[in-house]
Amino acid sequence: MKITVVGCGRLGTPYAVALAEVGHDVVGVEINPEALAALQDGRCPFDEPGVSDYIRKNVDAGLLRFTDSFDEAVAHGELFFLAVPTPQKQDGATMDVRAVEDGIRQIARRLTRDVVLIGKSTVPVGSAERMAALAADVAPSGVELRIGWSPDFLREALSMETTLRPARLVLGTSPRDREVVEALARKAWAPFVDAGAELLVTDFVTADLTKAAANAFLSTKMSFTNLVDDMCRAAGADTSVVSRSLGLDPRIGEFGLTPGLGWGGSCLGKDIRAFADQAENLGAHATAQFLLLVDEVNTGRRILAVDHARAVLGDLTDTTVAVWGASFKPGVGDISDSPALDVAVRLHQAGATVRLYDPSVNALVNRLHPDLTVVDTAQDAVQGADLLMVLTDWQEFSDLDPSVLTEHAEPHTVIDARRCLDPQRWQDAGWNHELLGSIRPALGDGR
Repeated sequence: MKITVVGCGRLGTPYAVALAEVGHDVVGVEINPEALAALQDGRCPFDEPGVSDYIRKNVDAGLLRFTDSFDEAVAHGELFFLAVPTPQKQDGATMDVRAVEDGIRQIARRLTRDVVLIGKSTVPVGSAERMAALAADVAPSGVELRIGWSPDFLREALSMETTLRPARLVLGTSPRDREVVEALARKAWAPFVDAGAELLVTDFVTADLTKAAANAFLSTKMSFTNLVDDMCRAAGADTSVVSRSLGLDPRIGEFGLTPGLGWGGSCLGKDIRAFADQAENLGAHATAQFLLLVDEVNTGRRILAVDHARAVLGDLTDTTVAVWGASFKPGVGDISDSPALDVAVRLHQAGATVRLYDPSVNALVNRLHPDLTVVDTAQDAVQGADLLMVLTDWQEFSDLDPSVLTEHAEPHTVIDARRCLDPQRWQDAGWNHELLGSIRPALGDGR
């Protein structure tokens, strides 16, 4: 099929590449000049394992190309996917869908034939139906732009794996357009369905809710794990054994059951806040309160990290804290709502000098947060530090020999906020290894 993907960011790039990888003829539209130049050069414009290799492979095979021309893109596609960003609004309540609306307008006003557009961008519950109405309004007389919406379940650091081998595909559309939209979607997704993905076809609102509910559940699971960790510390129980036991229950599963600093990224926080806002608007007050509490628990882990540092060092003024990690998760160059970076900023605001190292986002942090001291290596971060905090669980940190760091830091205390270090190994090297919250911090708000 000839497919156009509008928006080649963290969602659209792996999606366009995956469609080309299964044999479709794909044009990706990207209006950011720097990102477009990287894509046309066969490079992924952001850090994400494996994506550049897939880009080069499919560009060389003639199945994938990138442009900033909507005229070229509209002329190409028989099926369109819209994958533009929907960031959280400044008021913090819901998502900004202006890029989605603009993408629909850019396509619709250029049409000379009937086509199908399937939205991949995450939108607030109930928005997809409104986007379908917008498409009908903008399309030229006599031309139909039929709309479907397929929420995406991509996982950063595993984007190619989760896009090429999805567990499920969800498609929402209207009863009037279902036959046409579903037929084209099935044709595009046939390789994924043949490989075992289940396709669920439903209405717009239900499709929207599948993504909102999934992210809300994942957020709840991880926040619940941290609440269990609080309870274990209060009762003197071993959190690791409790979490392991939960993970072995087939009704629960092990993902997200490691307590620590909590979740971040461009999706979970934004999505759960938008879901809560929509629930409140619909009168589902208990749902809204529950979701906001999940978010509050997550933010509380960041405050706990700063309070823990204060419990170790006392007043943080005139102290030096080494921070390992700034990306929101390992394997990606993304600081969107990063718990690690948030803690680093809070430490600085509390009076500490922060020496920070991350394997991926040093340059980005240095540009956006010049008040933090960004260094070139993990060893450099520890130089002269009063405390080391591990805030993102990069494999580099787990592999590093702590004995080579001992002479650079005094006293030798590490707060392992991600439970990624071998406690015995660090203790044998002369370090005091503490899990996040293992010392009851003095009262303080960490801000």
